[in-house]
Amino acid sequence: MRLRILSDSEIDALYGRPRFTQEERVEYFSLAPAEKSALEQLRFINAKIYFILQLGYFKARNMFFVFDPQEVGEDIRFIRSRYFPDFQDLDPDIAKVTRLKQQRTILKLGNYRSWNAKERAMLEARARLAATVCGKPIYIFRELLRFLAEQRIVAPGYSAMQDMVGGALAYEQRRLAEIVHDQIDPPAKKALQRLLDDTQGLHEEPETQFDGIFGGLGVQPLNQRTEQFAGAIRSSARSLIARSAST
Repeated sequence: MRLRILSDSEIDALYGRPRFTQEERVEYFSLAPAEKSALEQLRFINAKIYFILQLGYFKARNMFFVFDPQEVGEDIRFIRSRYFPDFQDLDPDIAKVTRLKQQRTILKLGNYRSWNAKERAMLEARARLAATVCGKPIYIFRELLRFLAEQRIVAPGYSAMQDMVGGALAYEQRRLAEIVHDQIDPPAKKALQRLLDDTQGLHEEPETQFDGIFGGLGVQPLNQRTEQFAGAIRSSARSLIARSAST
């Protein structure tokens, strides 16, 4: 089962097709000189309208959408009245190959690149790095979005992001468990295990809790290892950062 990172409304706000107001249509369906030049390379008006639709939605979300022209009738009417007033067809659907070709043109215009296996490996490394800073899924998710925006990479789907965040958290848990195994000696491990196993003791007053759990062992096994343990975690995190920077 995947992590639940965003609410349904947050998912729609981030991944849903934009629903423009009239003012937003004016903004997002306006064309810069380079965009007008790309538009002029298209032969048919229905392809030109679809290009403007894809371009406007990409400007708003930095991602592409598959949609039925009937779903975006208001946007089509706006584009038609502004750029092609003599064109009456409200169904400017195009073939998939044409749609994908337009998307490549839009990526080039925006200096973006599409999501692929290379970007996935890079993003997974970034997620692992973020997990060393904070174990909250939403923090890692936001760091990945920020990284994608900085690198001008089209964001993958929500399920792919969920998998990367979940994988990074699982990796970090394994990493810390290995450090604990390597750095904490048997008496300290035994003391920690007794604390975890004593459910009632966990709810007692702190003085009573520690006297009961560590009275026979003493707290020194833990205190003596604290700085060494923290140092091992910092060293491991620095190593992870170095590997991430080299990819």
